[in-house]
Amino acid sequence: MNINTQEQFELILDSSIESQEFIRLTLGKYRGGEDGLTKIIVRIVQFKSSIKLSFTYGYKTKEIVKNYPIEEGVDLIKTLIGSDFMSIRLFSIKQDVQLEYGKSQNPKINFIKPTFTNPVDTNPQEHDHRKKRYIESQNNVYLRALGITNSQGNVVKTMEDKFRQINKFVEIIHGLLESSGLAGKSHISVVDMGSGKGYLTFAIYDFLNNILDKEASVIGIESRIHLVDFCNSVAQSVNFERLHFNQGNISNYSAEKSDITIALHACDTATDDAIYKGIQSDSSLIILAPCCHKQVRKQIHPNMVLKDLLKSGILLERQSEIVTDGLRALLLELSGYKTKVFEFISAEHTSKNIMIVGIKSNHSINKEQIIGQIKDIKKLYGINFHYLETLLFPDFFLSPDLADLINAELVSDRPIIPI
Repeated sequence: MNINTQEQFELILDSSIESQEFIRLTLGKYRGGEDGLTKIIVRIVQFKSSIKLSFTYGYKTKEIVKNYPIEEGVDLIKTLIGSDFMSIRLFSIKQDVQLEYGKSQNPKINFIKPTFTNPVDTNPQEHDHRKKRYIESQNNVYLRALGITNSQGNVVKTMEDKFRQINKFVEIIHGLLESSGLAGKSHISVVDMGSGKGYLTFAIYDFLNNILDKEASVIGIESRIHLVDFCNSVAQSVNFERLHFNQGNISNYSAEKSDITIALHACDTATDDAIYKGIQSDSSLIILAPCCHKQVRKQIHPNMVLKDLLKSGILLERQSEIVTDGLRALLLELSGYKTKVFEFISAEHTSKNIMIVGIKSNHSINKEQIIGQIKDIKKLYGINFHYLETLLFPDFFLSPDLADLINAELVSDRPIIPI
């Protein structure tokens, strides 16, 4: 073992704590004998009478926190390096330092631009009095590159709504991880379909990797090559090594296994394509913010009970949105997902504020009952077909004489409107 390399890392660790540049340290690639342990995250915490190192032991199904005096905690870290944990990353306001042990046990050290450049807040009580944000604006290089903040780290006035959207979205993701069973996973894969300029794609990568300390890989799918090139260049400049953007349409994307599928403001039936790809990918979470509802809207011919109620165009428009998204939720349930439909941000900031979430579940479902509900809704509104059912369950809902109608109504080029 190259002792000099490990000693170099240990000296940098000591110096970062002494100079108050230390932010946190993660220990991964566990090779010890304790069942279920996957990683340890070390932070500095201020108590009433002392400062300590707080160790969060991450197991597959739980977390345990232990606090140690600074000197004792540092000694413990040094005993774990290279023996129980093969990947160690130090975050400081000066630089990030990565120490990796290969199969030969020879460590390699890499120096990386700092992920965080503000001193750590060691007082949790004082911190709780401030407004909690998952993604901070100060010293956030990717937010600046995306035009959300200026060179002083302040949110640009015209981007304040976007910044709120980003933080609300990440807050929702945080809450959904637990209910989906993904909270205990150390490796998470995400596909963002219709990623646009990448505002939320960068934020979810940052949150999963740098705040939750997971090894998350994120792919953005976008049809416009200039946005793909732009986002890839930003990802490289901020050292987001597992964030990549690929050119393509949602309907043509080759669905691979992914833990989370996202489609935010994919226009009309592109949302349905994203749902279908998420189910094909066996995603634990499918997260959608639909935009435009043309496919069902063009078909609605309500029966006499509803005809007078929906004679106003604005009411028919809003009803078509409800029907479209309600059927999407039912079709997700038929595919083995528990569903939630809610406002993810105030309509004051965007009118496209409905979010549909599918959480993969093993609970038993009454398929005949759900199929009956879908057919009854279609009959009530005079709908021939919902595009998503043509992808998922054509034999359940479609008769052969609808084939020509479907081909005539569906268009192959569906624009994508990113959030």
